[in-house]
Amino acid sequence: MLKTTGKFKYRTLMLMAALGLSATWQSALAHTRLKTPIVQENAANHGSDYNAVVVAHGCHNPVTGNSDANTIGTVVVFPDGKDSIITVDGQPHGGALTDFVTNWGNPVTKIQDKSIFPEEDYIKDSLGNKLGFWTGGGKGLTGGFRAVVPFTTAGVVIEPASCAKSVTFVLGIVDICEITDASKFNDETVQMWTPAVGSIYDGPGLHGFDSPATLKVNRSIAALPASCGAGVDVVVKPSANQLNRDLRINFDGKQIWPQ
Repeated sequence: MLKTTGKFKYRTLMLMAALGLSATWQSALAHTRLKTPIVQENAANHGSDYNAVVVAHGCHNPVTGNSDANTIGTVVVFPDGKDSIITVDGQPHGGALTDFVTNWGNPVTKIQDKSIFPEEDYIKDSLGNKLGFWTGGGKGLTGGFRAVVPFTTAGVVIEPASCAKSVTFVLGIVDICEITDASKFNDETVQMWTPAVGSIYDGPGLHGFDSPATLKVNRSIAALPASCGAGVDVVVKPSANQLNRDLRINFDGKQIWPQ
């Protein structure tokens, strides 16, 4: 009787441990995010913060029923600061980004790395400013594994005279599992971590709808002006126009995604 009870307790504990492990694993399946989502104002060495995009899982796999389809590429775009959507404590701001940030314009530098994807290149505006990058090709990221795609951001300087206590930049990121045109975007072909701003990349009804990665910069150099009180939180999103223009892959002079 004691042995039976012991076995029963042992099996119960093993089942509980398995369930706990399963719950832990499910909670670990996060969205694609930045490795360091919060940084201090221009506080890193040489004015750059070393960071990375963390691809947490693949697209939906209809065979397994899980998010473990292989990922063949990732595209990342920061707001350009020109026609960006700016809010202050949640309210629309009609002014320019320079009201709050003194040095935006060339925000990202890709760290060369071909450990997962053999091809990579910048996404630039008409003036050559690096607004993002893409990486892809080869065997890609095997389903069930994670990827770390390294880059640096330029040190952000918050306008000292402003009341901004933080400025959060909202990114547009797409993890690609199958090359298609925009009409075939679904949970089996892409994982879109983009703000819903009216672009072709909004993805209503898809897994990551309106759940973008962000980079928050906290004020750390000049103290808030006394007239600002507790200060305000500023959020900067890329416009639909920018995402439609920039969130794409061009290779050897030809656009290969979206088709």
